[in-house]
Amino acid sequence: MTPDQPTRPRIEKAKGVPSRVSLIWLLPMAALLFAAWMLWQSYSDRGPLITINFNSAGGVIAGETRVLSNDVAVGLVESVRLSEDLRSVIVEARMNPEVAPYIDTDTQFWVVNARINTTEISGLGTLLSGSYIEVDWDDSPGQRESEFVALLEPPLTPRGTPGMRITLDAEEAGYIYVGSPVFHRQIEVGRVERRRLSPDGLKVLFDVFVEAPYHRFIYPETRFFGVSGVEANINADGATVRVESMSALFTGGVAFETDEIGTTAEPLLRNNSKFKLYDSRNVARESVYEAEGDDRFRYMAEFEGSIKGLRKGSPIEYNGIRIGQVVAVNVEPPAGPGERTRVFAVLQFQPRRLGLTNIDKAGMDSLLQSYIDMGLRVQLASGNLLTGSLIVKLVERPDALPAGIDASTKPYASLPTTASNVEAVTADVETLIKNLSELPLDSLVSSATDLLRNAGNLVGSDDVANLPGQLSASLESLAATATQVEAATTDLPRMMRALTAAAENADEVLAGVSPDSEIYIELSATVRELRDAAKSIARFAEVLEDNPNALITGR
Repeated sequence: MTPDQPTRPRIEKAKGVPSRVSLIWLLPMAALLFAAWMLWQSYSDRGPLITINFNSAGGVIAGETRVLSNDVAVGLVESVRLSEDLRSVIVEARMNPEVAPYIDTDTQFWVVNARINTTEISGLGTLLSGSYIEVDWDDSPGQRESEFVALLEPPLTPRGTPGMRITLDAEEAGYIYVGSPVFHRQIEVGRVERRRLSPDGLKVLFDVFVEAPYHRFIYPETRFFGVSGVEANINADGATVRVESMSALFTGGVAFETDEIGTTAEPLLRNNSKFKLYDSRNVARESVYEAEGDDRFRYMAEFEGSIKGLRKGSPIEYNGIRIGQVVAVNVEPPAGPGERTRVFAVLQFQPRRLGLTNIDKAGMDSLLQSYIDMGLRVQLASGNLLTGSLIVKLVERPDALPAGIDASTKPYASLPTTASNVEAVTADVETLIKNLSELPLDSLVSSATDLLRNAGNLVGSDDVANLPGQLSASLESLAATATQVEAATTDLPRMMRALTAAAENADEVLAGVSPDSEIYIELSATVRELRDAAKSIARFAEVLEDNPNALITGR
């Protein structure tokens, strides 16, 4: 290296922080990372988003409508939109994370708003606060679900309410609605939660909830029947009216009862049991005698002539006691020329009404045959003259020709019959009506009118008007007479003493007179008369003492 050559500078890179990166950038980066962490934390801590399908929005507003459980907010509606088929409403709600474990398949949702109908008035608070979505779940966590279908109506019984649910079936819905009360001995113990048709569409099913502890009074023999609020009954004892409840008067209701025999069994205490719902209390009580398998005890009875008025359900009576019912009335046209039309009824006996609980078909046949041998026959009789209804009676005809059960007839064996009394009763009624029509009603009415007119004239006459004054005068005269009798009564003892003294003096005089003389005979007769008069006065005094009015009344 020459001394004239300039020295070249040597530059070295400094170790440490790059010169283009400043420490001031660390602060915003840290803030950005913290915000990202907060966003993630907020996202991860928020509750699940669920979808609820409603028939209509019903006042639900996104961002405002809350999801409540026991009046506590547990979620908020985030969006409301129509479904793809435009037939329903899809509501998306964000639930609180603490309730997420309980949102499972048993969770139920429904909209709460003001409801006013025949069975309830509820949700009036929503008129001010707005509608909200109510949620109901059980107290045990389950597998989480995110899609639900809302209930059309709120459940009438909160989940977890102690009691028992049963199902009733009836021929028609009648006057029983959802929310109708259930009574036991006129105390409200439950309600009807739902009514629907059976799968085959032949019956109406009612889902009923009976609260505890009243569900312990439901036995296998319990009978349920409909009540309309007022039940009227007319029988031989008179007319009776029963009012079950004022609420049932407007909404209908259901009641149940168990006879004394049924209460000896153990209570049912089992959910989803099925019972038949009867139309009335009387029908329910009559059903106690119905037993499964009574269709084994069916027989036929063939009658002569018309059986108009005999219907399905007409009673079978023996000595005034119902022992069965008519289950069918059939007519078979002639099978050929010269044959007659067959008119017969199918009779179903109920052994329970006869006190026979353990009897089979052979035993019933043997029992009926023994009575038939003694003259028992089936007779068609009049049940009600006003309606023209007919009933079937078992009557005793000891002089009837020998007969028996004909097992060759189809579809059931035939019982021997006797002539009907319907024609005789009808003839008697016609005769009575004819006699009534022949009565001189015009003259009778005219005579009754004259009688009433004369009675009115008599009541308004002067003599009747003066009658009170005459009665008053007569009473005053009787009072005066009673005073005189009382005064006379006080003198009777003195008169008796005088008569007795006279009789004694007469006895002394007689002692000194010869019995054969005329004076003795006359004095003796006088003494006897004095003694008789004293006795009569004594008896008269006793009568007046016992009954002071005897002199006036003559008794």
